[in-house]
Amino acid sequence: MEKYQQALADLDGEIKQLENKYSTYGTIRFMMFLAAAIGLIVGFYDSNIPFLVVGVAASVVFAGFVFVHGKLSEKLEYMRARAVVYDRYIKRYGEEWKSFENNGSSYMTDGDLVAKDMDLLGASSLYQFICVAGTEDGRRQLADSLKNPEYSLEEITRRQQAVAELAEKKTFSMDFETLGVKANTGRKRKYTADEFVKYCKGDEKIPPVFNVLRFLLPLITLCLLVAGIIGTINLGYALISFFVILLFSWMTSGVAGQAVMPMISFGYIIEDYIKMFELISKEEFKSPLMNEIKGVISKDSGALGAIKKLKSISAAFNIRYNPIVHQLLCGLVMWDFHLGIMMDKWKDEYGDKVENWISSIADIEELLSYAVLARTRRVSYPQVGNSSNVHVRCQDMRHPLIAPDKVVANDAGFTGGAAIITGSNMSGKTTFLRTLGINLILAYVGAPVCADNMMADYMKIFTSMRVTDDVSNGISTFYAEILRIKTMVEYKKKGKPMLCLIDEIFKGTNSADRIVGATQVIKKLSDKYSMTLVSTHDFELCDIKDNSGRQADNYHFEEYYEGDQLKFDYKKKKGRCTTTNAMAILHMAGLD
Repeated sequence: MEKYQQALADLDGEIKQLENKYSTYGTIRFMMFLAAAIGLIVGFYDSNIPFLVVGVAASVVFAGFVFVHGKLSEKLEYMRARAVVYDRYIKRYGEEWKSFENNGSSYMTDGDLVAKDMDLLGASSLYQFICVAGTEDGRRQLADSLKNPEYSLEEITRRQQAVAELAEKKTFSMDFETLGVKANTGRKRKYTADEFVKYCKGDEKIPPVFNVLRFLLPLITLCLLVAGIIGTINLGYALISFFVILLFSWMTSGVAGQAVMPMISFGYIIEDYIKMFELISKEEFKSPLMNEIKGVISKDSGALGAIKKLKSISAAFNIRYNPIVHQLLCGLVMWDFHLGIMMDKWKDEYGDKVENWISSIADIEELLSYAVLARTRRVSYPQVGNSSNVHVRCQDMRHPLIAPDKVVANDAGFTGGAAIITGSNMSGKTTFLRTLGINLILAYVGAPVCADNMMADYMKIFTSMRVTDDVSNGISTFYAEILRIKTMVEYKKKGKPMLCLIDEIFKGTNSADRIVGATQVIKKLSDKYSMTLVSTHDFELCDIKDNSGRQADNYHFEEYYEGDQLKFDYKKKKGRCTTTNAMAILHMAGLD
């Protein structure tokens, strides 16, 4: 954390210096504008040559300061974005990261039960902690990978290599994250590439007749103008032709707009994409996946050149912000149609590649997000296998969302079958289940895990933790849990590797029914390819045997006392729990 604090302190100093310089240049620019205006007005009005010379000179200086001031503004925007990046890394070492705006909740649906139970998306989630994506595509892709970690073993390895490489490339990563912040600030935030990608994939084009009219109609005006100048006809006919073409351009603006407007919305963020492309093109990578991504948008593929051409078209259309000049060009040469047809030609040449270009940026943003863990936590890269006799082994496994100075590490060693975890209230049972689940998900997406080492088979993960009722549909908490358990049982019939994490099983019913029901469910879910971990206060479940007669493994968490103070070490221990603490907790709350 210290390195980020020092980097932020140094950057803050540079920003203040640049802000002072920016303010000074702004004042000089304004003074040059006044000098130019006064000099030119007085010089022309009074035919005063010295004032005219001063006015022209001040105009040149003013133009220079406008350019320099713009460059300073761009540099200042970049440095402020870099400061945001450093500040976010500092906050990840404590609890302040929970204030980050992007938490992925907009990507979570009612059916994303594992994401909800494991804190993958939403407030105080893994997504909120790691997301560095500045583009909508990158944010969406990160959410999708967390919700659906379904990669082949080969792809997991490739992704691990890419994440590890990005974690080592600190300068590249910080530069890329900074550009992402820039692309998601100010009024740029409401613009995405979605509409532009949709346009590039579509077949809409300006009708061919307009390709003829954009030359024919201005040519008529030109001929009338020439005829008027040489005295053959009245010059008024040329003026009439100008207004007819202008009116025609207004009436058919929608035809040109269908080609130009999607590009305009993308134009607000195009500069940031260009810089991202340039950054990737210049960087040397070793991992196969990063080289594949680079190949999609490298100079040889034409992506960088194509986007720069698009920027030129966008800049030409920005003349609409000067309405007088824009209307003159529309009336004289049908300006918008020329740009629209240029866009059609651009789409013909590059349109089918745009989605891959945009996706490549999202790919890097997703991988960079996972690399955040390697910079802010002690991590390792797990070995993921694919065995029908499922197992998981972890040494010093830690929860990634608990601050390093507070987190408690636990080992984990489980095979197919059942494991019953007992323990007193608040002792750490549920946190342990979530720690195992969230690290397995990280392993399956090719990310580093918060453990000193980890070996695990790929398993489909099911959870039953934050179970709530649904009053509108008449579903009680108990029945909602039954539905979740049913989903697990149905999936088990497929004979595919699976992991079931069940917290306080059937807590919504009486103890007698709970024990009977839980015993049946645990037996159904226990198998060599089905790993089932259940936390409970019911010691009777500790004696469960699966259908093959194998005894369930037993682990527990417990409390201890310092004087009359209840304490927890949050360490998993072998065997069943032998203590309770409900009365002590009531005493802590003043309810005894």
